[in-house]
Amino acid sequence: MNGNRQTASFAKPGIGKPHFGKTDRHSGQNARRRLPIWVVIAGNGVMAASFWLLGAGGMLAKLVLLAFWVLMVAGSLRTIRLGPGLLTGLLILAGLTGLIMFGNGGGDEKIRLIGNLMMMPVGLVAGAVIGRDCLRILMPAMLFYLILSSSFYLTHEGARLNHAFLFLGFFALCSVCNFGHRRWLMMATAGAVFLSQTRIAVIAMLINAFGMIRFSRAMTWIAGLIIVGIVAGGVMAYLPRLVMTHDSGRLAFWTMFAEIWRDGSDGQRWLGFGAGSVEEILSQTASFGSFGALHNDHFRILFETGIVGALLWGTGWAVVILMVRQTRLAVCILLSVFVTMITDNSLNYGHYLICCAIAAGISAQEGKNGEPVRND
Repeated sequence: MNGNRQTASFAKPGIGKPHFGKTDRHSGQNARRRLPIWVVIAGNGVMAASFWLLGAGGMLAKLVLLAFWVLMVAGSLRTIRLGPGLLTGLLILAGLTGLIMFGNGGGDEKIRLIGNLMMMPVGLVAGAVIGRDCLRILMPAMLFYLILSSSFYLTHEGARLNHAFLFLGFFALCSVCNFGHRRWLMMATAGAVFLSQTRIAVIAMLINAFGMIRFSRAMTWIAGLIIVGIVAGGVMAYLPRLVMTHDSGRLAFWTMFAEIWRDGSDGQRWLGFGAGSVEEILSQTASFGSFGALHNDHFRILFETGIVGALLWGTGWAVVILMVRQTRLAVCILLSVFVTMITDNSLNYGHYLICCAIAAGISAQEGKNGEPVRND
């Protein structure tokens, strides 16, 4: 077979084959979608603006972020071949969006939830159709923002570095980039995630890293055991919160919402209490100022969109993972996001979601472990 011809796709024959054009063998860059430099520069400007708008509350920042990547995907629509998997995913997203729009809840809350749900699909398609040029647009602005805005803050459990999920998203982007010093950048980013002392972020990062490991190499096992020992010792000595057990209050709130959902009407159990209902109920509690959210996105989807929405949500995740199943790194990146949603509010972290989705899309396009697929 000709090693110079390559067609990138999300999946092997089966659930879907949305092809996106030829991929350069050496760089992994989509040869027909190389972006002009002015687009890359303008994109960095837009991304920088979206990061600095986070201080204004996040909503405007997410709108700028989502609008930009929707436009980027729209410019590449002609390269997408709509396969069964992609069509199924779009239908599920449309169904969940319709359920939210015609359900209970305020208009602003509906738009906010739909926008949050759109981040992952848009990012996945952007990474798949645009390829590594997404990194040229996103990573410089993100790195600049993290360097300037990161700081430690004191808690009763010790000093913690802020922006845990932004660093986690940046780690996902690093896992699919291919420049010479990416390992040093990844190590620095991994250190930042550890210094945040956010346990779910550390677990998600390790899941992401698992997708990059080549277990067939003996040195991988030797070096891995040494690194694990060093990291474990450092965590025990200097980052006690990562191994500390304490009552965060999540279980009490989950129990309270489970009882509310159980005592609701049949319509509320099947179709949900409506977008924004979680925050509305929490705002009536004394702990709202310190807790602020449910810290479980999967439960939130069940509560706000009901059993029907939860089934669509779970099916959507299954379809996406099946579409990228031939690429371990892409699967691990998506699973890492899924895991963070168990104990945090990842749906609200638009930049984190778009980074992980773009990384998964790039990995799925290029092949195993982020390396270009070769038909040798």
